[in-house]
Amino acid sequence: MKNKQKSIFILITITGMIFLGCEAMATLFHGEKPEPPPITYTVTFDANGASGTPPETQTVNEGAAIRLPDRGSLSKGSDIFAGWNESSSGGAIYSVGASVTVTGDMVFYAQWLDSSTPQYTVTFNANGATSGAAPASQTVYTGISITVPAQGTLDYSGKTFGGWNTQSNGGGTNYAEGAFYTVRGNVTLYAKWQSAVQYTVTYNANGASGVAPPAQTVEPGTEVTIQGVGNMTYTGKKFDGWNTQANGNGIRYPESSGYTAIANLTLYAQWQDSYTVTFNANGAGGTVPAAQMVDSGTVITLPGIGNMSNLGKTFEGWNTNANGSGTDYAEGAAYTVTANATLYAKWLSVPIEPPGATLVEKLAYIRNNAGDGVVYDIVVDNNEYIGPQTVSSLGRNITVIIHSASSDDLKSIQLESQGYLFSVDTNITLKLQDIVLKGMSTNNKALVLVGSGGKLILNSGAKITLNTNVSGGDQCGGGIRVNGGFLELNESSEIIGNKVTDRSAYGGGIYVENKGSVTVRGGIITENSVDTGRELWGYGCGIYITGNSTVTMSGGIISKNTAIGWSRGGGIYINDGFFTKRAASGSSTSGIIYGGTGDNANTSGGGKAIYRDFGSKKERNSTLGYYDEISSSSDEGWE
Repeated sequence: MKNKQKSIFILITITGMIFLGCEAMATLFHGEKPEPPPITYTVTFDANGASGTPPETQTVNEGAAIRLPDRGSLSKGSDIFAGWNESSSGGAIYSVGASVTVTGDMVFYAQWLDSSTPQYTVTFNANGATSGAAPASQTVYTGISITVPAQGTLDYSGKTFGGWNTQSNGGGTNYAEGAFYTVRGNVTLYAKWQSAVQYTVTYNANGASGVAPPAQTVEPGTEVTIQGVGNMTYTGKKFDGWNTQANGNGIRYPESSGYTAIANLTLYAQWQDSYTVTFNANGAGGTVPAAQMVDSGTVITLPGIGNMSNLGKTFEGWNTNANGSGTDYAEGAAYTVTANATLYAKWLSVPIEPPGATLVEKLAYIRNNAGDGVVYDIVVDNNEYIGPQTVSSLGRNITVIIHSASSDDLKSIQLESQGYLFSVDTNITLKLQDIVLKGMSTNNKALVLVGSGGKLILNSGAKITLNTNVSGGDQCGGGIRVNGGFLELNESSEIIGNKVTDRSAYGGGIYVENKGSVTVRGGIITENSVDTGRELWGYGCGIYITGNSTVTMSGGIISKNTAIGWSRGGGIYINDGFFTKRAASGSSTSGIIYGGTGDNANTSGGGKAIYRDFGSKKERNSTLGYYDEISSSSDEGWE
């Protein structure tokens, strides 16, 4: 019998475990399992710079709500206690009595406002309630967050309370009971009464970052105010209202427009492509104007120089290319934005005087300090006697102007030791005007060298004179040697009285080589000479052309250049290169060439204006536009 009873007990136990589970069986045999202890957090109050004792720390169960206390004995001079904040500065300020749910250890900092801080009133409107009274209005300082109250005693027969709304018809922004509302101005919040049927306007960010505006639930027939962008952002795009379809093919609702609720509605944010116009200082110092991001098709007003600065240059607006070869836009011009664009500041060089007491010091400053594109203006007030100078710089596209103070009182710069008076380097344009460069009677170089990439311009009143190149190894050019560079002669300039003397001599006035270029627009090349002492030949009393170089003449005079000894080419000798003579646009003359003279019966072509040596063959080459020989007084046949 006992075994039978034991079997029955075991069977009951197994059946109970199957149907009740382990915990139930444990409860059956051992009683109720004890509840775990609650999780607690501390809420601390910080005086935040005030004197006195802050409210006591509270220990609160997780998820419980507390009411924020008054300041206690805290005070801070004339400042006003405004409430509490979870940050010592900035953020939302919660008023005394606000309800806060505790989810972790929290610190609230007392908030103090200047006594001049404005106050605003939040008024609560019963909005047609059939009984009861609206909560009392609250007057608080700007920036304070109040806790939105419940309906209190308000009631509306047949409708339910749905919080508070900024519009009486419920179509504005809704605030639920217990929510925080930050006061920025006087406002009236209306009790929202809801019927059984409600319609909701829902907002979709449509690919943007951030949070779409909260949904608006309203009575049928209520006009809803469509919300704005809120905190949504979309890189490279700008908010452009809402649409009933994500692709924008539905009905469009601009921000702040009205919608009469006749059904639930979902609106999708619309994002319009925006383009950025960036401004580039283009080598200038200072702060470039800020970039502007606008919608496609927007017309913007282009900024001015701001605080940009560029030594020796003036601001001339903007250009689509850094080198100024694109489209120009003036400061203040209207610019229609149709794509991303960079506009470069356009700088116009204006002459500046380099520092230094003498010409030598000023040229040294330019060599060591010049910036790109700067124009330097050097006024020579007294006659200068200097050694050889290299006109160069660390920058690019530098222009150096050297001139006397007055065209009526020309000053001279005279070489006083062997070498080139001026060597014009790459990236340099040297302009001479109303100044005389004088050489030496026994120099070992031409007076001026124009190197590859350099440029020499002789303007009105510029004169290269009285230099004799007597070198045994560098018998090239009495006045100017153009070695791969560029030389330009303009009206009233002169290359006069220069000489090369050696057993072989080349280019009494100008020697051009290594693909150099000479342009004669005006001025005169005269009384220059080559002197061989009748031992070998002298070539090109005025100009000697070699090394595939080019001389172009559209004005001026080449005349009275002479040879002493055997010579060829009293005016111009072409060894390897091209000479072109033609009238400039709008002019009826192309300049005048008269040959020089030779003093020996063996002179071959010494009396010819232009001589080109083809061995035994001498003829006109019409394709290249020059004559091999022209008589000493003839200018016939040139166009």
